[in-house]
Amino acid sequence: METGNSKIHTVVLTVFALATAALVGWTVWSGWSFFTTGLAERPHHPDFRAFRAAGTVGHGVGILGSLMIVLLLLYSLRKRLRSLQRAGDLRIWLRYHIFLGVAGPILITLHTAFKIGGLVSVSYWSMVAVALSGFFGRYLYQQIPRNVLGETMAVEDIEARNEALLVELSTTHRMDDRTAAILEDLALRKLEHRAAPMALLMLPFLNATLARQLQRWAVRYLEGDRGAAVKLAKDWVLQTRRLRLFHLIRDLFHYWHVFHKPFAFIMILVMIVHVAVAVALGYVWKFGS
Repeated sequence: METGNSKIHTVVLTVFALATAALVGWTVWSGWSFFTTGLAERPHHPDFRAFRAAGTVGHGVGILGSLMIVLLLLYSLRKRLRSLQRAGDLRIWLRYHIFLGVAGPILITLHTAFKIGGLVSVSYWSMVAVALSGFFGRYLYQQIPRNVLGETMAVEDIEARNEALLVELSTTHRMDDRTAAILEDLALRKLEHRAAPMALLMLPFLNATLARQLQRWAVRYLEGDRGAAVKLAKDWVLQTRRLRLFHLIRDLFHYWHVFHKPFAFIMILVMIVHVAVAVALGYVWKFGS
């Protein structure tokens, strides 16, 4: 459940997302004729001065996108600097990090006018690799059991939480051993005898149908408030599935960092060089010029 502070950030992120979507939509709509013109004919297009990389629109979205890329680095500083350890909930920082990591590359792609070459292409494709790997990293992050503070839980803590959920289901909803065995079968049957990587890929599909399966299970076997029972059972099943794959997920998350960081470093380094060269050559953005 979201706290009041979290709800405020949800509203802020929604406003940012809508504003970015509006900007992207307007740019694509207004520049469609230019973007779909062949590269050789573009200098003769009436919108060339506006939508080329150094144009008023192209340059503007490039600056905004680059600023977003720089700002998303604040999340890394928040995690590593002691002086920032109390600077807000890390999970909220991550939400902004993800937004910037999606919006920034989209705006920079519009800045390129879909013409990518030379040294800048190294930064661009590094950015694409970072953005795509970010989706996978987010998925892994969600599969790692965490406490209310967002900290990774130890295996012993996960097992203790699961035991507490089973006790509550037994005492409050009259779950007996047979019903608990059915719940365990529902949680693990399709994951057993499968290689861990394949089981990890199956998780989203299994979790998508979980609520419906638990509703049927609760109606048939449990007493009391079945909505509350389904919530408890869902928490137990999700934790049990993640526990089954805990070591694989933890190792993959480590290797994901090994892959993610070098591309992020290359992206930032080449972007700085690109901006410095552009400014040195006099490509300074002037709105409306």
